[in-house]
Amino acid sequence: MVKRNYIADIENVLKGRKKPTELLNIILGFLNFQKTEIKIYNLLLKSSLTIKQIEKQLNLSERTIRKYIKKLNQDGFISRKVEQGRRLKYVYKAVPVQETWKKVKDKIQKILNEITKILERKTVFF
Repeated sequence: MVKRNYIADIENVLKGRKKPTELLNIILGFLNFQKTEIKIYNLLLKSSLTIKQIEKQLNLSERTIRKYIKKLNQDGFISRKVEQGRRLKYVYKAVPVQETWKKVKDKIQKILNEITKILERKTVFF
């Protein structure tokens, strides 16, 4: 398995003055988000969709989409609302990029805090 060089990817995006969503996609990958989760998030940034609509656009099974939707929803990267047509259905929408940046920043800070605690404990023993 080839390990990605996320730092180089981030530097390339910053040098190329690309969209913030491209940088966000790389950082989400660095935080161990699956490619499919990132695709679903990007799709929902463009428009609100039901699971069936996502299924058609990404050519994935309903079960797979539900799995990733559940995780994205629990992490706060998407929201859902109930719409009534012939029957009730959930419509999913991505949280705005600015809010997602805050969540990503918090996740990175949490990781750094955990690493700091471990290093502080290790230095006590040496």
